[in-house]
Amino acid sequence: MSKPRNQDFIRGSDEHQTRIVNLAGGSAIVLVVIVLVTAIWIRPLLTKPDGLRLTVETPHVGPGVAEGTRVILRGAEVGEVTSVEKTDQDKVLIHLSLKPGEVKGLTDSMDLDFRPLNYFGVSAVNLVAKEGGNTLSSGEELQRTAVGDYTMSRLLEEGSHTIDGTLTTSMIATLNKVIRYSDGMTPLIQTGIVLADEVARTQREMPSALLSRVNDILDVMPAFSDQAIQAFYLLFDTKFNKKPDGSFGVNDLMMDRGAAGLDLASKKLFGSAGILLASHSTELTPLTEIARAFATALPNLLDNGTALGKLASLVDQYNNVFSANGDKRVLNLRVVLDDLPSLAAPLSAMAGATAPQQEVAPR
Repeated sequence: MSKPRNQDFIRGSDEHQTRIVNLAGGSAIVLVVIVLVTAIWIRPLLTKPDGLRLTVETPHVGPGVAEGTRVILRGAEVGEVTSVEKTDQDKVLIHLSLKPGEVKGLTDSMDLDFRPLNYFGVSAVNLVAKEGGNTLSSGEELQRTAVGDYTMSRLLEEGSHTIDGTLTTSMIATLNKVIRYSDGMTPLIQTGIVLADEVARTQREMPSALLSRVNDILDVMPAFSDQAIQAFYLLFDTKFNKKPDGSFGVNDLMMDRGAAGLDLASKKLFGSAGILLASHSTELTPLTEIARAFATALPNLLDNGTALGKLASLVDQYNNVFSANGDKRVLNLRVVLDDLPSLAAPLSAMAGATAPQQEVAPR
């Protein structure tokens, strides 16, 4: 019979202590195996991102692209960036997790660029769909070169380079002159605005009336255009533009005849008249002087065209003096006695009375 021993943490016989130690060791080994299996196989399966997983290898990424960056397609969000890592070949791997339902029709021929997601300048990966290619599958790796970097950081960087290269001293001086000249034109621009406002205020016609007038003009435009075309055609369809066989062309014979007629008129008619006037200048001088005297006196007699109007007004006034009384014409007279001192008081007392009109028949 074994002698029982008393240890610090296990009490009992040697067999009992050995059994307890073996059981504890086996439990520890099983626990370690379970932890290793969970860390190596089970945890990756539980933490595996949902959706379509893609890896894109590109020479560079846009500023601000990192884990959690949104992925957009045609302006709509279709996924996110799960991680970004650098390779030994100076390349960058962008791991994407896409929503399968949002990227239907997207193939492995796609391109990508980097652009702002919103007005705050948050960077995003933009997928550009292209024709052809095969349907994307999860775990696929693509090699692409970004077709553009339109992020806010890139925009500010390019803007600073542009400003640094263009805003020289001479350019700034030119801009200052333009600003001063524009400021000097402010009164002119303001006057134009005031004039346009006044024109708008004085325009009282309704748009319907203006359009009706335009319609009236357009109604006669076809007939006017037809008549104008016919007039031009008649000017074109002449014997000067027709050959002897009836076809259109320059009629040299008619042109020669026209030129001969003009030459004859210039030399024989006007030339002979000039010779006649030059040879009889002394005989024609009295006649021309008489004509000049009459021509000079005629405007003075007519008072430069106003005499006829004055004469018509005078005739109207004389006609108003006489009025018809049966077969006789009566002269209308009105005697004004209000200004006579001896008659002013009696006439004021008879203010309500109406003085009879005196009619005197002309002799």
